[in-house]
Parts: sequence; structure tokens; C-alpha cells
Amino acid sequence: MFNITEYSELLRLLEETEAVEQALMPNELEMLRSLKAKYDEPMSVDPFDVTALNVMLRNVEVRKSYRFDPKKDAGRVIDLPRAEDPKNGTESGQN
Repeated sequence: MFNITEYSELLRLLEETEAVEQALMPNELEMLRSLKAKYDEPMSVDPFDVTALNVMLRNVEVRKSYRFDPKKDAGRVIDLPRAEDPKNGTESGQN
């Protein structure tokens, strides 16, 4: 059965994710576009889709701590260089 509350929450997450679209990785951008098309008309929400949008938003926040350009840098690098800490001019995580 269709749940308007879940659908409204999903639309809110879609809008929030669209607002940070320039910071998404290519695979995240592809998934966002797919979800926008899927939920163009009201329908029952798949919990996986809500989780995927939450993960994308979290990933954008995590990447802010790194010198990382989603347009240029590889998507599967594990040890990325840290961004400079504006408070003391050193890289984050260093004393």
C-alpha cells in the first residue's frame, strides 16, 4: 500500500541530494538520476533507495575532509591526502 509519509521523505532526500549534485561521484550521480526517474510518479518506497540517498549525502560530508575533486580523482582510492586544517595550517589528523 502507498505510504505518503515515506514518499514525502524520499522526495525530501532527493531534493537534498540534488542540491549537492556537483559533489557526487559519477556512480552516485547515475543512481540519483535513476531514482529521480523511478519516483517521478507517487509509488511505494523501497527502503534500499532511502538508504542509498542517505549514504550519498553522508559520502559528500565525508569527502569534505579530503582534498578530493569528484570530477578528477579516482573513485576507489583508499589513502587520500587530507585537506589543510584552516585553524592551524596543517593537514587534518596531524599535530
